[in-house]
Amino acid sequence: MQISQLKPGYTVLEHKDSGDIVHYTVVSIRQVGKMFEVTFQSVLGLASAFYPANGVIHAAA
Repeated sequence: MQISQLKPGYTVLEHKDSGDIVHYTVVSIRQVGKMFEVTFQSVLGLASAFYPANGVIHAAA
């Protein structure tokens, strides 16, 4: 899914080298110029990252 199509509530899974899977929930997404700032929540807390609009991430609604 393209970053620009993400919506709050979507889930993103990260597969760690150790075999663990971390679940992130999209809390918010906002456009900042040509980039999108996505805020995620997980058991580790909140974190934000900037992505290009045409970037791709594996997410589920």
